[in-house]
Amino acid sequence: MCRMLPIWLVLLGCFLLQGSEVRVHQPLELRASPGGSVLLNCTFSATPKASKLAVTWVRSTPGGSGEVQIYPPPSQATELRSRIALDSGRFRHQRDASLHLANLTQHDAGLYRCFIWTSATSSHAGNGTELSVLGEGPGSGVQRWAACVPLGVLVPILLVLHAMVCWECQGLRHHRRYMRSGAQGQDVAGDPHSRPTHGLAGKDGAP
Repeated sequence: MCRMLPIWLVLLGCFLLQGSEVRVHQPLELRASPGGSVLLNCTFSATPKASKLAVTWVRSTPGGSGEVQIYPPPSQATELRSRIALDSGRFRHQRDASLHLANLTQHDAGLYRCFIWTSATSSHAGNGTELSVLGEGPGSGVQRWAACVPLGVLVPILLVLHAMVCWECQGLRHHRRYMRSGAQGQDVAGDPHSRPTHGLAGKDGAP
């Protein structure tokens, strides 16, 4: 004859089964540009509606060389702390653990995983979002060109440009002097009171 389990044991089993049912949803990939910002989406469902939940974000570096905790940011990561944000109100009331990351660089590329913690030792993670940071940031092309050009080549180019500018300035000064001298000559020739230095000869050749 089958023995029935105590009712309290059945209820405890149902509670533990429901408590472990957490599903985390993340998009597979996102793309962004250097200097821009991105929202790393992470939504989850938890039953029963636990009140004590926590979230962490972890980034796996390209190539799988290691993992770095992004959120909450480590105390020594002051630069990262100023670039990330997570809405705690949406996390508590709307089950939204999306992370906003600003001022992107190519070093931010990698696999971002969202972990939802239901206790100090139990967590549930999404499949992860692969973030690609593509393109060039403002001024990156000029900086790359300046970094690639050797100093021995850059200095002569600057000297030649300086000489060309000086030559143009001298030409403009000479042109202005010529224009001023020509204008003064026209004023003297056109003055009716001016006396010519040489008179015209008469018909008989006498002055």
